[in-house]
Amino acid sequence: MPAVPQVANLTSPPTNIYGLTQYVAQRIPGYDASEYLRELNSAYVHVWEEITKIQNYYFTNIVQVKVAVNTNPQNFDLQYNADGNLTAAVSSRLYQIARIRVLPPSGGLFQTSTFMDFNDPDYVSVEANPTATSTQTGPYYFTYFGHGRLRSAIPLAQNTTLEVAYVYWPLALTYLSAGTVSSSALTVTGTGTNFTQVVQPDFSAALPGPANVVNEEFLQAELVANTNQVYRVTSIVNDTSLTTLTAVNPALVAGSPYVLAALPEIPREHIRVIASVALAKMYSVAGDDSRVQEWTAISTANMTLMKDSLIERQTNNPPRKKRFQYGFTRRNRAFLR
Repeated sequence: MPAVPQVANLTSPPTNIYGLTQYVAQRIPGYDASEYLRELNSAYVHVWEEITKIQNYYFTNIVQVKVAVNTNPQNFDLQYNADGNLTAAVSSRLYQIARIRVLPPSGGLFQTSTFMDFNDPDYVSVEANPTATSTQTGPYYFTYFGHGRLRSAIPLAQNTTLEVAYVYWPLALTYLSAGTVSSSALTVTGTGTNFTQVVQPDFSAALPGPANVVNEEFLQAELVANTNQVYRVTSIVNDTSLTTLTAVNPALVAGSPYVLAALPEIPREHIRVIASVALAKMYSVAGDDSRVQEWTAISTANMTLMKDSLIERQTNNPPRKKRFQYGFTRRNRAFLR
C-alpha cells in the first residue's frame, strides 16, 4: 500500500496514477490510498475493455519468435515458454492473439495461418496425417487453448519463425514514494527507494529502459518532485537509480520527497475518463447517493467521446492511431473538466 507522499498536489490535469488518485480523493475524501488505487485500476480495466472492443489496435504488439528445438514440437507456451520450445516467450502480458504468420526455416515468404477449434474436421485431418517432414509449407492450422498455449496441427521444424500479433493486458497502475531522492542532471538517486516495484515482479521486463524504446509494452512513468514538477522517466536502472528525459531543475538535494507514478497506456487526453468511471463506481457504494446517477452519466458520455475520437483517428489516412501517452488532439476538450 503506497504511503501518503509529502509532495504537493498537482495543479495540472492528471497524466499519471498519482494525479488521478488526487483527482478522485478531492471529490470523495476519506478513503485509504489503496482503495483509490483499487477503484482506479478497476476503472482502467473497464476503459481498456471498451478500447479493445472498437478494434483500433491500441494495446497491440507484434513479436517474432522461432522454434528452438529439433524435436518438431506442436505445443508452444506463448506467455512464459515454460517448455522451452521457442527461442523466447512472446509476452507474459499476452491476452488474445490477433494473427499468426509462419516462415519455414527454408525461407521464402511469410504464410498466413488459420485458427480453428481442435475438433474442426480440417484441423483433425491435418493433425492425423502430417507430411513426412516438418518443413512443410502448410497449411498452418492453430488452436489456442489453456493459459496462453498454442497448438499447431502439424509439427514445426527448428528455426520456423512465428510472427504473433496480439492484444496485451494492461499493467496495474501504482505509485511509489518510499525513501527519499537526490538528483544530478538526468540522474535521480534514491535512498531507501524501490523504483523497480512500479511494476509487478512478473512484468519486470516492462520497466522503462534503453532496450525497450521500440517495445510497445514498456511502462510509461513520471517522476513528481520539486513541489509539483513532473518529469518523464526514460530508464529505471534498479531500485535506487533512474533517469529522466530532462534534467531535474532545480536539482534535488539529499532527502527530497518524490513520487514515481505509472501512466495509463491510453492517449493522454483521455486519461480523465478513468477517473470518471472510478468516481461512478465509488459513489455507487452508497446506493442513496444522488451523485451515482450524475457520475454514471458523466462517465458514459466521456467513454462515448473517447471512443468517437479513437475511431476518427483510425479512419485518417494515414491513421493517427499510435498509442502515445504523450500525444495530443484538439478534439473533445470540453469533457475534460
